[in-house]
Amino acid sequence: MNNIRLIKPTLDLKEEFLGMINDWKNHNEKPKPWPINIEPDNLPQMIKRLEGYSRGIGLNENHVENTTYWLIDNNKVIGACNIRHRLNDYLLKYDGHIGGAIRPSERGKGYGTTMLTLAIQKAKELGIDKVLITCNKGNTASEKTIVRNGGVFESEEVEDNGNIVRRFWIK
Repeated sequence: MNNIRLIKPTLDLKEEFLGMINDWKNHNEKPKPWPINIEPDNLPQMIKRLEGYSRGIGLNENHVENTTYWLIDNNKVIGACNIRHRLNDYLLKYDGHIGGAIRPSERGKGYGTTMLTLAIQKAKELGIDKVLITCNKGNTASEKTIVRNGGVFESEEVEDNGNIVRRFWIK
C-alpha cells in the first residue's frame, strides 16, 4: 500500500473503474457512494457531472456541492468516497460530510481507514475543520474505521425507515 492516493475520476482508469463496479455487482451490492452510480457505463458523462457537482452545477434539490474521489493503489481502483462541502439539515442528521466504500474484494485490508484519512485531508483543504462521519448501527467495520481516524461518538438518529445512524465528529 505504498502508492495509495485519492484522485478525481479519470478516463485513464476506465477499465479499473468498471472492474470495481463489477466487483460490487458480483457481490450483489450496489456501488457506493451514490455518485459513482451515475451512468457508470458512460464514464465521460459521469466525470462531467461529477465535476459540475463539485461546483454546485446540476445538483438535485436538497443536494450540496460535493467532490467524488477514487482510492487507487498502483492504478487499481480500490474504492470511492464523496465529500460534501457543507451540511444541510439532512446531512447534519444522517449522512455527514464524507461517504464512501471499498470494493468487496479489497475489504479487510486497511483500505477503508486509509481512504478516510485521505478524505479528511481533502475536507480540510475545502475548509472543513470539523468533519461529521456517520455509519449505520451494527456496521462495526465502518465504526472502527471512523474511531481509528479520531471519530468521537455524538449521537444516534433514527431514519424514517427505522434504520439507526451513528454520528461521529472528527476535529
